[in-house]
Amino acid sequence: MRDFASKQESPFRESELRCQMLFRDLGPCWHIYTPEQFPIVFGTEDDFKFGMTLIAICALAFPSVRILTFELMSNHLHITLAGEEPVVKEFFRMVRENLQRYLASTGRPLDLSEWDRVPRSISDLNDLRNVIAYNNRNGFLVSPNATPFSYPWGANRFFFNPELRLFHSSSSGKMTVRDIRKMFRTCTLDGFCGTRKIDGYISPVEYCDFVAAEGLFRNGQHYFHKLSRDVESQKSIALEIGEKVFYTDEELYTLVCAKCRKEYNVDAPPQLPRDAKIAISKSLHFEYNASNQQISRILRLDRSVVDSLFPPCS
Repeated sequence: MRDFASKQESPFRESELRCQMLFRDLGPCWHIYTPEQFPIVFGTEDDFKFGMTLIAICALAFPSVRILTFELMSNHLHITLAGEEPVVKEFFRMVRENLQRYLASTGRPLDLSEWDRVPRSISDLNDLRNVIAYNNRNGFLVSPNATPFSYPWGANRFFFNPELRLFHSSSSGKMTVRDIRKMFRTCTLDGFCGTRKIDGYISPVEYCDFVAAEGLFRNGQHYFHKLSRDVESQKSIALEIGEKVFYTDEELYTLVCAKCRKEYNVDAPPQLPRDAKIAISKSLHFEYNASNQQISRILRLDRSVVDSLFPPCS
């Protein structure tokens, strides 16, 4: 029986060992994030395309930096990467300065000095996995009609999606000198012309290390669990970096069911006594940023009761 159990466990151990070795080989890893409470930076599709190309050119300018994933939102961004700290800081300085110059050239000058912050050092493999998942969740959580495979402004949709990577790597479009100069208003970046583009920007397949990023997870199933089920890990990262993280109904329902079983010895929210529903509603509101609508739906509490607990802003 013991031999059988050890054989059953060995694939897990082997996969985890492979992930640990890859993490060590990557060297120092970092999470770059900018303030969530900030004016609009990427307000149009052209702005986002510029942002995608900007990340690409800066990554290509610093080949020792390995971009594992990134995501652009309208007013902030996240980048997960590996490299020596001084080089990582220079990489992001180039991002910040070129973005500030672009915004000024489009008549929207914006002070990005708040973006000049020390990147967060990633402590271990599990931390890196959580940060990648946190990074790749951002876009589709703020865009209700998006999914991790459809939000277009980042590297998220390429994860465990070889067909999309193949499609992008097969693109015949190339960035021209004219494209680069039109975007960046300078001739100093002409050396990056000829880079593969698709839909008007340089594709992440040109510079993101998807093989390494995916290899940090035991398999695709493990990645999707981190992305959609590991709610507590997402919460802890948000608290550490000062962001609010929001959850889907499904994620909150899974969390509540776990609380039901652990704390109240019942299987689902409808079986909870009213006092327990009130207690859990406070946890959902204050700890998980759940909306009143979500609390009412998940706990099957009358909306008027929820609104009396957490009066909506008028």
